[in-house]
Amino acid sequence: MKNNIQLSHVLYRVQDLHIAVKKLQDAGFIVEYGAYPDKAYNALIWFEKGIFIEIYHNSGLPVYIKWMMKVFGYQSVLERMRQWEDIEEGWCEWSLESALENLNSEKQFFESENTGFRFHKAKRKDGDGNKLKWELLMPDDIDFPFLMSAYIPNPRPKEINHPNGIVGVKNIKVGTDRLNTQVLNRLLTNQEGLELIQGKGLQTVEFINSDLKIENIL
Repeated sequence: MKNNIQLSHVLYRVQDLHIAVKKLQDAGFIVEYGAYPDKAYNALIWFEKGIFIEIYHNSGLPVYIKWMMKVFGYQSVLERMRQWEDIEEGWCEWSLESALENLNSEKQFFESENTGFRFHKAKRKDGDGNKLKWELLMPDDIDFPFLMSAYIPNPRPKEINHPNGIVGVKNIKVGTDRLNTQVLNRLLTNQEGLELIQGKGLQTVEFINSDLKIENIL
């Protein structure tokens, strides 16, 4: 498999999205709602390159959609989202991203590893009403990061200047407990920006030239 995989984004769970956005803005971040603010279930902190941050309240999925997901074999996806929501406030997930606009190679990779997954084509409108499309691959192993393709079109700002001066994420610290590092090493060959430590799941995020921590703000 030609390797096009890189670190993508990290999710931080909050109970009140609007309060969280206000706190982050007060701390000097430019924060973009994922949809119109009154309908948004998430918000994003972009940087010009590298890992970006998603502030997440809930999945926004109606009960009937969750029921249909269970009926059609998406139980592992529901379990993954329940694991996120077991964390009332804090880091709950990290993800990988293809540089391409599809996940064809990644689907073949997981099939060759005899590792189950669920695949989904996603779309949403951003806060400006622009339609975004991308692909998602959710491994049945809910302790392994999920994968996404590149967005169509690319929503990342070409230039962004956060008032607090932060220009990007230096690294993320992820626990190795229950993490299949053998598969990770084959899939993510360039692990710059990823520090594996003891513990389970995403532990914290460190910024370039700043000691500021999202968990201390929220």
